[in-house]
Amino acid sequence: MLTTQNLNNAMHAELKPHGFQRKGSTWYLSSETVIAVLNLQRSQYNATYFLNLGFWLQQIEHIDYPREYQCHVRTRASSLWPEGSHRPEAGAPRIADLLRIEEYRCDAEQRLKQVRQFVAEKLVPTLHAGLTVEGLKQLVADHEELAITRVARNALGLPASD
Repeated sequence: MLTTQNLNNAMHAELKPHGFQRKGSTWYLSSETVIAVLNLQRSQYNATYFLNLGFWLQQIEHIDYPREYQCHVRTRASSLWPEGSHRPEAGAPRIADLLRIEEYRCDAEQRLKQVRQFVAEKLVPTLHAGLTVEGLKQLVADHEELAITRVARNALGLPASD
């Protein structure tokens, strides 16, 4: 049976070599200007998990380990990659499906392998890309799915949202 600990360990195995620090079910990667945050969240209603991404702008306020929900720029992995999987040519499932443990039946070992692959191929490059202000601006320009606070819009020189 797949557990939160199994998922945490699989993700940590992919993230640690890239410099991420783990605090519970959250990983942090810091630069002088931005902290990238990745959080594994379990639904309180069933065995469904979510991968939450966030970016904290140090110029707004310095915090060593912001919570994902506090971040100035946020989204879920399933919002950034809603349709296609990380390897559509291989018929790999969507990340949202992989993280629905009860609904999407899959061998636990295979599921962990696919989650690790998604982390390596999609999450690590995206989180690294947002570690600079310019990189974060580019992510915002490329992904309308990102929720951005008003203070972050001002700090990034972005127009106010509608």
